[in-house]
Amino acid sequence: MPTSSSFVAIVGRPNVGKSSLLNAIVGQKIAIVSDKPQTTRNRIMGVHTDGDCQLVFLDTPGAHKAHNRLGDFMNDSIRDTVSGVDVTLLVVEPTTKIHDQERALLDQAKTHHLPVVLAINKIDTVENKAHLL
Repeated sequence: MPTSSSFVAIVGRPNVGKSSLLNAIVGQKIAIVSDKPQTTRNRIMGVHTDGDCQLVFLDTPGAHKAHNRLGDFMNDSIRDTVSGVDVTLLVVEPTTKIHDQERALLDQAKTHHLPVVLAINKIDTVENKAHLL
């Protein structure tokens, strides 16, 4: 039976829940989760297998405006990850604003001709769920 696999970059701004999502997908805690921004500094890999399909998820640092070399390193890590995957999973919070960092992530995906899947996290913070639609 043939198997298929794909690489998925989990991207988004800091503290939108990328690492929590990765932990939920793989079913165990492999990425640290914290209220503090920029806890994830390097990409973290998690694998989900279902039958003959395997998805390799790459959790990335939060996209932000860098103010030092560490910030540059983390943003470079995002760019390097996105350049080598099959699909981008953009995690956002339920707001009406598209942030500059999210636009930059969408531009990176467009540059590499990648499909983008949108994941709206923290929907429990929205009182009227109809607004999500």
